[in-house]
Amino acid sequence: MKDYTAINAHHIGNMHIQKNLPCEDFSMSYEDDKMAIAVISDGHGDKNCFRSGKGAKIACETAVELCKKFYETSESMVSEYGIGALENVLKGLEAEIAKNWKQSVLEDAENEPFTDEELEGVSDKMREVYNSGKKIEKAYGCTLILAVMTEKYWYGLQIGDGKCVSAYDDGVFVEPVPQDENCVANYSTSLCGENAELNFMHYYSDIIPKGVFVFSDGVEESFDRSGLYNCLYSIDVWLEQGKTVALESINDLLPKISEGGSGDDVSISAILSAEKALMPPKKTPEQVDDLVKAYENNLDKCNEDLENIYHELDALNDELKSAKEKISEIEERIVHKQADIEDYEEAQSKAYANMEKAKRYKVSANKFWEAKLKQLGIIKE
Repeated sequence: MKDYTAINAHHIGNMHIQKNLPCEDFSMSYEDDKMAIAVISDGHGDKNCFRSGKGAKIACETAVELCKKFYETSESMVSEYGIGALENVLKGLEAEIAKNWKQSVLEDAENEPFTDEELEGVSDKMREVYNSGKKIEKAYGCTLILAVMTEKYWYGLQIGDGKCVSAYDDGVFVEPVPQDENCVANYSTSLCGENAELNFMHYYSDIIPKGVFVFSDGVEESFDRSGLYNCLYSIDVWLEQGKTVALESINDLLPKISEGGSGDDVSISAILSAEKALMPPKKTPEQVDDLVKAYENNLDKCNEDLENIYHELDALNDELKSAKEKISEIEERIVHKQADIEDYEEAQSKAYANMEKAKRYKVSANKFWEAKLKQLGIIKE
């Protein structure tokens, strides 16, 4: 597509490396003079979905081929009936993707039957199901997110978790594809589910963004929203230096995202304006609200801490008052003891003088009695 570039990359997750598991994410991008396509698929990290990595690859390939095929239908419908005509076109595309993907994975299983080694980790219930030839597509289970851009319109569609983000030239980043409420915790809708075509979510518009990104939950769960949008913005900055530089930078970034974040496989695909660079992402109302709440929480915490400090200060003042009373009592006792010391020192001085007199008297008395006893003949000389 004129003035737009499509780019993609995927990488094995840090936890998959540690557990010696294969990468189950896949990504693709496509561009020609009429359209650009970005697509990713995330295989289910489930022991029963042991071919989900292959399922993800088939999903991306199927989506690209069908989006190219549906281009003429989309163009003619929009030209004749307006942008609203895409509603039925997309429903038809979703049904075709679900049908063709299932057909392709069943053909793959027929050409390469499940091996004993593959079935080794499968639950007893699913092994019995697979051996009976039923629900074979479950082994290939995966999600799918794609975006298609033409000169007149663009659309995004999704089944399962992950995100589609569109960016506009005023720094506005939005997530236009409605959230699938069935994707909760570790559960996700899937191409392998029954009536998968009914579980797709989509968005379309004739307001063309400057960039569209699709990425797996391994990327999404590694950031808060602000960090996520800034990460996406970085890809556009790298693209200004050329597609080769951008691809090298993305391939260098993805393993770091996984290692420092979700630990999951990570994949991303994008369609970006080659003419006009994106503006840095503005904070969304939700982000501003989160920021206000964060400051409010911080203020509440400060108020709580300050109140605790006031309580502690009151307790210390009570202790100080009590201590001062004790000090006053002790000082009074010291005064009394000092008075006692003076009295005892005076008594000590008198006792010392009396002791000296007694010593002298003792010497005199000893001499008197010695002479007297000699005189009486009691002591012989």
